[in-house]
Amino acid sequence: MPLITLTSDFGEGSPYVAAMKAKLLAGCHDATLIDVSHSVPAFDVVAGAFVLWAGTRHFEPGAVHLAVVDPGVGGPRRAVAFAMKGSWYVGPDNGLFGLILAEAKPDHPIELARPPGAAPTFEGRDLFAPAAARLAAGTPLEALGLPLSRPLIGLAPGPPSVLWVDGLGNLVTSLKPPVSGLRVNGREVGHLARTYAEAPRDAPFLYVGSMGYVEIGLRQARADELLGAKPGTPIEPL
Repeated sequence: MPLITLTSDFGEGSPYVAAMKAKLLAGCHDATLIDVSHSVPAFDVVAGAFVLWAGTRHFEPGAVHLAVVDPGVGGPRRAVAFAMKGSWYVGPDNGLFGLILAEAKPDHPIELARPPGAAPTFEGRDLFAPAAARLAAGTPLEALGLPLSRPLIGLAPGPPSVLWVDGLGNLVTSLKPPVSGLRVNGREVGHLARTYAEAPRDAPFLYVGSMGYVEIGLRQARADELLGAKPGTPIEPL
């Protein structure tokens, strides 16, 4: 059964998400649609890249992954699709696929042909969703556009920061271990723990999360609220 995932910054319950799903189902009637997240912070391509990578890496080959975090919609950035490890990715070429591309080389990346009448302000509905549906329905990738003349855009390296805040308030940082301590908004976090059960009470602590990044947690409470942090907040290794 064809499977299509969706990742965006449109917000939960957005009619924009429903509009994209309508296009997906119109182009591939038997597709299963799975929402990775629509709570990526608005216009935050770095956070979107992390959510896309984290949320799609466990799917079996054959899925189509549609991602729209697109502050440059209607501008010169390219609309692309590519294959990787037996699956397909569709979305804007603005760094959103940066963490995906860091793991493997894309196969046959193309720039999508723009359908006549596509709204320049809603390419998620009029360009990306129809392309994702056609891929899910079995259309060859090369039938959707022309080969890229230059490589896909990766994520530009930046200073250490918070990549994502999960639903429990844990902060996923851009750092990999080893890290002995961090400073967040002027507050030092130096406690290290392997699990939440081993962590001190009432003090933020560092641990290596299930995705291999250093995270900051607060036992049975929200580290984001205590530290005043959100995606993009700078962090300083100690």
